[in-house]
Amino acid sequence: MDEAIEHNAELAEAIFSHSIEAFAIEPEILSRKEWLMSVTSDGLDKVRSTIKQFYRDWSVEGAAEREVCYAPVMTELEQRFGNLSTARKGEISVLVPGAGLGRLAYDIVVAGYTAQGNENSFHQLMASNYILNCTSSAGQHTVHPFINSFSNHRSRENHLRPIAIPDVHPPTLLAGAAEENRLSMTAGDFVSAYNYVTSEGEFDVVATVFFIDTAVNIFSYLETIYSVLVDGGVWINFGPLLWHWENREADLKAADEDAQGVELTVDEVLEVAKTIGFKLEKREKGRSGEYIGNGEDAMLKWVYECEFWVAVKIPKTKE
Repeated sequence: MDEAIEHNAELAEAIFSHSIEAFAIEPEILSRKEWLMSVTSDGLDKVRSTIKQFYRDWSVEGAAEREVCYAPVMTELEQRFGNLSTARKGEISVLVPGAGLGRLAYDIVVAGYTAQGNENSFHQLMASNYILNCTSSAGQHTVHPFINSFSNHRSRENHLRPIAIPDVHPPTLLAGAAEENRLSMTAGDFVSAYNYVTSEGEFDVVATVFFIDTAVNIFSYLETIYSVLVDGGVWINFGPLLWHWENREADLKAADEDAQGVELTVDEVLEVAKTIGFKLEKREKGRSGEYIGNGEDAMLKWVYECEFWVAVKIPKTKE
């Protein structure tokens, strides 16, 4: 266990040290220890969650989870734009809200498109910056994503098992894309980050994967997706509806949110989307999938029966 903790700490320290310049952290903070007293249980949970996210997004073992939710997006993109020339394909811009550690945005860019990820968590922004830009080789780090939960393991080997990350070397595969400026990330709340005139009609595609249920106000999310798309632009969605703010009124007040959480059914979400101006082209019951389980030999698995749909922005008629 001590060795596993140390491996995770090595990755965490590498992420932080490479984030000092990118996130304008004062270097002298490293020489002061009083800031350690400000660590909260919520902050620790976010670190643990980020380490587990590496398993899902950047390991060989996580490929099965990625295949369930990312493959439908990639397939839809290829069906719509796969016959374009390389140059024209690179002009297709895809926004990925809730980008997490950046794997879907990375896959989209490697496939030849332009992608912009958006993420609100600084933990995940720092981690994605490191994995995408600062790693020296595939398999550089060993992490133990399951050590923080001692329940429902059949074997200690599964509990402590090591995972090599990343499964590929992103800086190498992104070299050409970097020269063409085809991958970017934005920080901040999705609605706040794109609630500007300059963002209107900026993207050809919005790909939301395990994202829309993070909304306090789903109406604002849908309106923002509609706004940032070009006329005829495509919204691709995959995921469940685990409304993150359900029964969390105290947390909403602490976050200075005026609105209460609004929890709709899938049918209702799509009805609102139609009212806003989307035309539903495809709706399927997605494949069953986990979201960062506790390993293949775990005794408890959370499996989501996801929904997949594709909708197109219909321009509003001018009076």
